[in-house]
Amino acid sequence: MMRFGYRLVRLFAIVLAISASLPLPAAAAETPEKMTELLGRMSAAVRELSYRGLFTYEHGGSLDTLKVIHTVRDGIEYERLEHLSGPTREFVRSGQRVDCLPPGDKLLRGRLGSLGGKVGGLSNHYHFHIRGSERIAGRDAQIVQILPRDEYRYGYTLGIDRDSGMPLMFLLLGEVEKKKRVLERFQFIELTIGEVGEEELTPVNPGHRVAEHQLARCEENLKAVIKSWQLNWLPQGFMFSGQRRTDSNGDMLMYTDGLTTFSVFIDPVIDTFTVEGQARRGATVAYMQQVERRNLPYSVTVVGEIPPITARRVAESVKSLSQN
Repeated sequence: MMRFGYRLVRLFAIVLAISASLPLPAAAAETPEKMTELLGRMSAAVRELSYRGLFTYEHGGSLDTLKVIHTVRDGIEYERLEHLSGPTREFVRSGQRVDCLPPGDKLLRGRLGSLGGKVGGLSNHYHFHIRGSERIAGRDAQIVQILPRDEYRYGYTLGIDRDSGMPLMFLLLGEVEKKKRVLERFQFIELTIGEVGEEELTPVNPGHRVAEHQLARCEENLKAVIKSWQLNWLPQGFMFSGQRRTDSNGDMLMYTDGLTTFSVFIDPVIDTFTVEGQARRGATVAYMQQVERRNLPYSVTVVGEIPPITARRVAESVKSLSQN
């Protein structure tokens, strides 16, 4: 499970609690300045506020109920995520400075509007509309619809709490077999904003704990340092957002447009059998193929909440900088 807060900021989708086939009422497009302010407030709320809540998460035909506890102490984030359905699982995260913003959050807050002209505002790639209010988890939520301007990303509809700026729900709608379908659905059913006790961050089932992650380093440099590979194609508006080494001595490159993210894994092939092609679960797609570098095979896997056409084109664009 990816970090809860980051998922909330980037996964909200296109229709609110109605059939995907029903037309949405007309609404005037919002100004980029207003949307930057609204999305920036949401980005800050999910990282800087202390809160506890219950939410449902539906994807790939499964429905999970989860509990989240989040707080900030002395400028450091602490978070516990507990699955209340299915196998007993808990995720504990700590150590990230609240002022250490990943590129996606910086884009949402309007702080990366002109990186050498390569990254324009979100309004260059999405249409934004405010479609009134709804009650979600007993709170008044402002509903924002976000529609993509091209086929290389999904749309979003956000339910944003008027009082706190917290994201309260999303539906993500994509095209499957030429039909619009809900691919992911998130919604708080209970949310309390306020102080969090130390005991609430302690795992209740330590014997079944899956992950305890500490994030201590703040990466400010957005320039890729990898020298062996390049991507010859990216959808407009996407930028490099980070790089890590994989357990198999490969590379993971991360990209974002502020709302959507995907990763490119490039690993040496260690056996004769490798998987190629496409896999999909809910909104998450993985496209896999092979490339060669110095006559050695490498696997390329593109993973993210992006349309299959995007994953395929990105994977096919990966080239070695050295063929010798």
